[in-house]
Amino acid sequence: MGQIFPARSLGIFFLLVAALPLHGQSEQSYVGAEACAKCHASVHHEWAGSLHGKMMQPATPQSVKGDFAQGKAVLHGSTYLLQYRDNNYYITESDLTSKPREHQVEYTLGDRRFQHYLTTLPDGRIIVMPPTWDITRKKWEFDLDIGNPEEGSGDPIQVWNKTCYSCHVSQAKKNFDLENFRYHTTWQDFGINCESCHGPGEEHIARAATAKVAAKVMNAETRARVDGAIINLARLDPAGSTMICAQCHSLRDIYADNFKAGANYYDFFTPVMEYRLPASENPAYWPDGRPRQLSNEAFGLWQSQCFLKGGATCVSCHSHPHTPDVERNPQLRPNNNALCTGCHTKIASNLSAHTHHAPKSSGSSCMDCHMPATVASLTTRMRDHSMSIPVPENTLRHDIPNACNLCHRDKDAAWSLKQLNGRYGDRSRQKLIRRADAFTQARQADPAVIPALQQILSDASGGPLIRANAAGYLGGFPNDPSAYEALLHAFADPEPLVRATAATAIKPSAAQREALAPELVMLLRDPIRTVRMSAAIAMVAMGVRPFPGEDGERYERAKELYRERAELNSDDAQQQLAAGKFFFLAGDMAGAANAFRATLKLDPSIPAQYYLGRSLAEKGDYPSAREILNAIPRDDRQYDSAQRLLAEIAAKEPGHGETQPESGASHEAADAQAQFLDGQVRFQSGQYGAALKDFERALQLTPKAEWTAKAQIYRAISLEKLGRTAEAETAMQALSEQPEARENVDLQLSFVELLYETGRPEGALKKVAEVIAKVPNTPMAQFWRAKVLLELNRTGEAASAAEESIRLLPELPEAHNLLIKIYQKQGRTKEAAQQAEWLRDYERRMESH
Repeated sequence: MGQIFPARSLGIFFLLVAALPLHGQSEQSYVGAEACAKCHASVHHEWAGSLHGKMMQPATPQSVKGDFAQGKAVLHGSTYLLQYRDNNYYITESDLTSKPREHQVEYTLGDRRFQHYLTTLPDGRIIVMPPTWDITRKKWEFDLDIGNPEEGSGDPIQVWNKTCYSCHVSQAKKNFDLENFRYHTTWQDFGINCESCHGPGEEHIARAATAKVAAKVMNAETRARVDGAIINLARLDPAGSTMICAQCHSLRDIYADNFKAGANYYDFFTPVMEYRLPASENPAYWPDGRPRQLSNEAFGLWQSQCFLKGGATCVSCHSHPHTPDVERNPQLRPNNNALCTGCHTKIASNLSAHTHHAPKSSGSSCMDCHMPATVASLTTRMRDHSMSIPVPENTLRHDIPNACNLCHRDKDAAWSLKQLNGRYGDRSRQKLIRRADAFTQARQADPAVIPALQQILSDASGGPLIRANAAGYLGGFPNDPSAYEALLHAFADPEPLVRATAATAIKPSAAQREALAPELVMLLRDPIRTVRMSAAIAMVAMGVRPFPGEDGERYERAKELYRERAELNSDDAQQQLAAGKFFFLAGDMAGAANAFRATLKLDPSIPAQYYLGRSLAEKGDYPSAREILNAIPRDDRQYDSAQRLLAEIAAKEPGHGETQPESGASHEAADAQAQFLDGQVRFQSGQYGAALKDFERALQLTPKAEWTAKAQIYRAISLEKLGRTAEAETAMQALSEQPEARENVDLQLSFVELLYETGRPEGALKKVAEVIAKVPNTPMAQFWRAKVLLELNRTGEAASAAEESIRLLPELPEAHNLLIKIYQKQGRTKEAAQQAEWLRDYERRMESH
């Protein structure tokens, strides 16, 4: 691959009643529910009265269930005026502007337990207004948080057409205009229409019409041709069938728009898994990886043995899919075991022998034991679709509820454990226990968990979600060779989610990048879009530059997929911030500047000014970069970085700075100095590969200049950062007699790192001691002293050095990560867990900033 790697990223990337076609929506090949009703009247009638049909409706006296006759609702200290006049509903609130403002209720959202009310603001935002009507209790509630667990709560305004629209109406287009800051959202039908589950109907209708003209009664061959133009869930394999429901019933990131029934879920979505989420009092997953929050039923099913071994799908149980309302389906009642015993015939033949309860009691209900109500759904509980078994050990260790104690509330988990061990033994629960233990231990950043995570990842029977979650956690141990190898091996996994997760989780050292690049290039050929995008994200983060050939073209196409994803999220400030970093590392400075400008326009509180200034400087637009950077106030965390960049810009511009070539200098000298200054900017950006070429070219053009020593120092450090240790050591030894080199702390610490990486810890310790003797208050010197001492098993001294580095520089994540290892080696588990929590909090702060 050649030298194509700048070594350092900018941050974490990481860091979804039928109406006439409304709002100008006219999606080619989609025809709308009314067109389907012409031939399928009875099915249409059934659907129109279902929850899917009433997911979102125009606000009319028939659809609005809230009691607006109350006149007002006082909730959380705020008063909301409620009115019904001239066949319209109105809510007056003061949350948006601190002044009372009346809004017409245009749409209702929900028809089962709660009903929310939506209005459109002048800028096109369709917002969820407080209050919410509790249908069951028949009272007004404060607006319930129905947001994304990744984003957290706190924003009083829930913008429906920012993140919610794709699952409440059909064939929707967000259509956000960033330039004018307006939404022009369109959709085909209210609710989840026929074509959301059966695919576009235009061709199906055309074939049916042709067949009717040709013959009044269709024969089997003609009917098959007509039916072949529409998706029937019963004709799909279990994965394909459940993916249709998962487009909404899963917690996922949307990577591409326009999912159609029958398509591969992973071409459009990536699941938001447990390892990615911050700590929360209301987590989206239990510690064992099972869903804990609503609207994630597909992920529960995909973990179940009924799906993984038995091929069960959503419609295996929800056998009346046009009436998905659970309460209206008698076959889904807890006292009806027929759905389960139809497969589990041996158990059915003697039910009490399996349940140890009376046959007609709740203790013999398959659902109550294997689908307990443990999923939080606003103010109630829903059934767990992972169809697991009770594991009281996980209740005792991790507070995961078990079905036994949900019935036997007067008993504790220890009692349940004793009962289960006496009746069933403990063998069947071990995998679930190991999983919960492993994921909990991984959250604490304990490297002792690596073998357990590797076992989960390699166990094909565990299903893709759990295995990919293990891969995500393995990415938290980049310095462990076995964790690295496990992720590298996962690049060839048969499951696309595992491949995609491994690609973004693997974090190579500088020395590993050259070998890893071809492996990522192979993933650019993957048939699944999200895998290709994940490979591109990983390659950009590594600093892989454009390269020739077919693989180079695939790389560019994969990056273009990311650009399309960024455009799809043009109204999301955090997504634009991530996109800006992606474009910057990809070398697209114009794209980076546009994304950072969008970030600041969407949310001025995000500190992206430095990133914007840096992108403009790299693009050569120094006046605009200076304007942005000079506006950063002194008390801003970006200030020091901005000032350094301003100094670099001044050095590069003609007429600025003391290092400009003197009048009359040769053209060659001017070129050399310009090359050196380019290298400086790239070096400060962590683009060591590009910087190295600049320094070597500059030194070749002008071997002797006032900046020569600095260029040689930068060159030596760049070689070390790129893993070219032999060349780096030769360069450093050659500089050992130069006073400027001996005083350069960065160079000396690079030499320490080189000695450490090449297995010479005693030499590294001696060198770092020399640095500390000269400059005792250098946090990175103390960090390297700690790292070398740990290698020499001098853990007490290592802990003291690491603690000193943090005292000197509290926000030094490398030192906190090192302390975790030291404390674990000393058996100081509490202190190790505290450091792990600090690191998770730091990553969240960095991702949000």
